[in-house]
Amino acid sequence: MTNTRRRTTRLVTAALGVAALATIVASPATASPAAAGNAPADNFEASDIPPVQPGVKPMFAGGSDATVSEFPAIIGGLREGGSRPEGQTCTGTAVAPRKILIAAHCADAAGTKSFRYGLDDLAAGGGTDIKVVDYKKHPKYVNFDQGYDVAVVTTESDIPVKDGKYAQFATSADAGSAWKVGDEMQGFGYGMKDQQDASKDVTLDKASMPIVDGASECTGVGAGFNAEYMICAGYSDGKVTILKGDSGGPMIVNGKVVGVASWSRADFKWYSVYGRLDNEMGDWVKQEVGSGR
Repeated sequence: MTNTRRRTTRLVTAALGVAALATIVASPATASPAAAGNAPADNFEASDIPPVQPGVKPMFAGGSDATVSEFPAIIGGLREGGSRPEGQTCTGTAVAPRKILIAAHCADAAGTKSFRYGLDDLAAGGGTDIKVVDYKKHPKYVNFDQGYDVAVVTTESDIPVKDGKYAQFATSADAGSAWKVGDEMQGFGYGMKDQQDASKDVTLDKASMPIVDGASECTGVGAGFNAEYMICAGYSDGKVTILKGDSGGPMIVNGKVVGVASWSRADFKWYSVYGRLDNEMGDWVKQEVGSGR
């Protein structure tokens, strides 16, 4: 990757005033407090994304190029008919040889799903393509902005994570210790680099954002923020935030995945909301992962 590509972690959000997380990007404009809706990440096309304000050139901030070697458990999600290169849609985390942690709303996008492992650029050729056997959403999941936005994918073959470095994820046993407001989280994703996806870029990026007090900061959008099942990170103006293609990607604190990219305001000029795992959501994931086969 060239050093001229400055990006942020991608975590998509769709377009219903609220959007599901997909890509982390920075916006140079401060968002208005308008009651924009919220939406899930990857079941919409580029035409659904609000246009960039006239005279404002999208700028990436708070992120940078990344490699799989930095977080070997990262894996790119693909779907037939997807509008992005290679059909890229959502980002997942390998948590066992045949298990992928991802957002539940990623299962709702049309088209047969698969995954590609081992590439810093999903369009570069090579890598390992992996078929899906089962895409199981949390049984309490209804919609991304109502909590329980987590799923476990079972794959047909082993994900060849180097040295078996499958990611560790939080459960209720970590409640109160896995993360706290003020911590810097790190995210990875293959999603969009700009709101209109002009670059058609499916390289891996990383970005850091501060975890904020969602109950006081991340309010007034869509169905609202629920601290019991969500974690909020980033900035009120979205100078680092999520975009299409990053949904389901990891929120990492102290080496452990504590959340999965879920949603944001539809204009992406707002905070990033993740599905929270240090509760019954993580316990369900642990149950589904089981032996990992």
